[in-house]
Amino acid sequence: MKRVITIISIYLFSLTSFAQLAPSSYENIDYLVTFGKQADPKWGDDDNVQIHFFVVPKSETAPVYIRIFDPETGGKHDTKNSAFNTSCKFTLYGGRGAHSTKAARQINPITGYDKGKVIQTKTFKSDPSLDGKWYSFGPINPSEGEYSSDFGGYIFKMICSGVSGDDGNAYRYALSYSKNDNLFIENGNIFTYEMSFKLKKSSKSTAHVYPFIEKNIVSITQNNFDADSDLLMRVTSVARKLVPAAVSTDGRWQKSTYQIRAKEINTTVDIQMIKQSTADNDMVVYILNQYNEAVPLFSVPIGGKPKYDYKVKVKTSF
Repeated sequence: MKRVITIISIYLFSLTSFAQLAPSSYENIDYLVTFGKQADPKWGDDDNVQIHFFVVPKSETAPVYIRIFDPETGGKHDTKNSAFNTSCKFTLYGGRGAHSTKAARQINPITGYDKGKVIQTKTFKSDPSLDGKWYSFGPINPSEGEYSSDFGGYIFKMICSGVSGDDGNAYRYALSYSKNDNLFIENGNIFTYEMSFKLKKSSKSTAHVYPFIEKNIVSITQNNFDADSDLLMRVTSVARKLVPAAVSTDGRWQKSTYQIRAKEINTTVDIQMIKQSTADNDMVVYILNQYNEAVPLFSVPIGGKPKYDYKVKVKTSF
C-alpha cells in the first residue's frame, strides 16, 4: 500500500476545494448509501458498513468539522423498505491505527477495521428535523488524527454502520472550517477503498470512480455489486477510450481486469457507469491492483480527470 500512497502524495495537494465533498461533482454520484444490517444485500449493500477517510494538511492548526448531509434514516433521499425502521451509527476515529492498520484499508469490515481513538459517535434514526439538513462532528483538533508523512497530514476515519433495520440511509460528507457552512479546507481531501452509493435516476447519467495508477501497477480489477444490469461500464484513460467493463446483475458480484499501458503510469483512470433507466439503483464498487490491494478512490481524480490523448501518426513517403 505504501507504493500507492507515496506516488499519490506527489499529486495530492494540487487538488481544488471540490475534494472536500463526497461524493464530489467529478464523481456525479447521487448519494453514499448504507443499509441497515437486516437488509437483503439485493438492495445494494454487501456488508452494511462504509468507511471514509479525511485528510487535514499538516500545516492546518485551526479546528475543523466533518459534516454529514441528511444523516437521518427516514427521509425523502433514503431507500425505504416497507416502514422506515433503520438506525445508522456514525463514528469518527483518529489517533494511531486509524488508517495505518491494514484492516482499515480492506474492502470488508474485518477484525481491526475500527482501530483508532474514538473522537465522536452518534446514532441516527428517522428524524424529520434532520431530513435534508447538515449535522456536524466537531470542533476537531487536526492533531487528533493519525499523522501520515505520505499524505502530508492528519487522517481521520469515519465509519457508518447500519446497526438495525432494513432501509438504505443516503448521505453525503463535507470537510469544513465551519460548523454551519461548507468552508473548504485548502489541500484537504476525502477518500475510500470501497464505495456503496446511490446512482442518479436519470437515464444516461454517468457516474465515475477514479483509481490512480502508480508505477508498480500492471493491472487493475474493477469489482461491482448489484448493478442490476442497468449500466454500461467502460474505462477511459490517457491511452485508451471507452473500453468495455463487466456489469453485475441483481445481488451478484462481477469483475473485469484492465491491463495497464506504459502511458497510463502515474495518471488516473476513469471508470464510468452509464445509467440505462430511470429506476432506483444502489450498488458497490471497489478496485484492486495485481497485489490484491484495494486502491484508494479519491473524491477528485488525482492529477485531474483523464483525457484521452488522441494522436494520429502520419507516415509520408516520397
